Amino acid sequence: MTKSQDNELDKLIALSKVSTRRGRKKLFDNISELFLNREDRMSEREHALVSGILTKVITEIETTLRQNLAEELAELDDAPHELINLLANDEIEVARPILFKSHLLAEPDLIEIIQNRSKEHLLVIAERDDVSVRISDLLINYGDEDVISHLIENGDAIISRESMEYLVEESKRIDRFQEPLIARHDIPAELAHKMFWWVSAALRRHILEHFEIDELSLNEKIVAAAKTEYRFDVPEQGSHADKLIAELAERKELTERFLVQALRGKQIRLFITGIAHKSGLDYLKISRFIYDPNAEALTVVIKALGFDRNTFSAIYLLTRNISDSSSIKNTTNPEEVEIMLKFYDKLSDKSAKLTLRFWQLEKDYLETVDRLDDDLDDSRVYL
Repeated sequence: MTKSQDNELDKLIALSKVSTRRGRKKLFDNISELFLNREDRMSEREHALVSGILTKVITEIETTLRQNLAEELAELDDAPHELINLLANDEIEVARPILFKSHLLAEPDLIEIIQNRSKEHLLVIAERDDVSVRISDLLINYGDEDVISHLIENGDAIISRESMEYLVEESKRIDRFQEPLIARHDIPAELAHKMFWWVSAALRRHILEHFEIDELSLNEKIVAAAKTEYRFDVPEQGSHADKLIAELAERKELTERFLVQALRGKQIRLFITGIAHKSGLDYLKISRFIYDPNAEALTVVIKALGFDRNTFSAIYLLTRNISDSSSIKNTTNPEEVEIMLKFYDKLSDKSAKLTLRFWQLEKDYLETVDRLDDDLDDSRVYL
């Protein structure tokens, strides 16, 4: 420390004994100038003395001055830890820059703040660029929907697989979680596909276009399913439709043309049974796909079966008008039809087939899809 700084230190010690507001402000101004001066570095002892004085009087300094100090210290990598921690626990106007920027706050410091400070403190912590798995878990445990939304939107935050699974489940009831979860670079493809069943049409399309099912993982599921003798055959129900479809399949006459004609003739049960037979999904699932106001699931099935564009267009238009119920959204306007045709063109055969196979194997899917559109049950027509 220079002789000038040595004199300043003596003044600070004297000012620290003055308890008036004016004296405190002068003390703060002098400390700030001395402490933040990067040209002449203080010794470790002198540094500790200055920071000790500031720590003792900081709560007696008006908020605006504390805010200014916090903004200055947040950018430093050599500020005293005790002072940084004190400011981080201050009222949020003061704490915000420290909580958001300072890397001098250690994980134990952040944990204590999360457990003891306000929601506003948690919101800022959730936006840090170094949020660890442990901090993410605590923010989820202690935070509300706003805090968790901030965390999900923070692409730098590290979220454990277990927590990600929990957030995906929560997104069933909390819509605001859905889009930021799908936008995360680290969400596993199978969890993104799990969300397919309760997100919007636009997000469904995004999932199918950007989250490809891993073939290795899928093969492991197939092996596991084989060991448990899991079957995908449509159960034999003994109805006229079941028997006819079985006979047509055996004669290799269960064609695209036949299925479209069945739909045009309003033989809905025959059409559903045929698609179920060809896809390996059961009757109820295909029925729900048809009555779902969003047609992405049906699109995947038709694409995976290798039906051509004209067949898809016909099936899409006919199934959109399958019921006169007001609960079924009419999506046959030209713009929506064009969107779905473009989506069908963009969806690759490989992606559609892997997705269909994933649905066949994923037990969570079977449970989730059973709950889809329950309010439509009374309006369904089985012919």
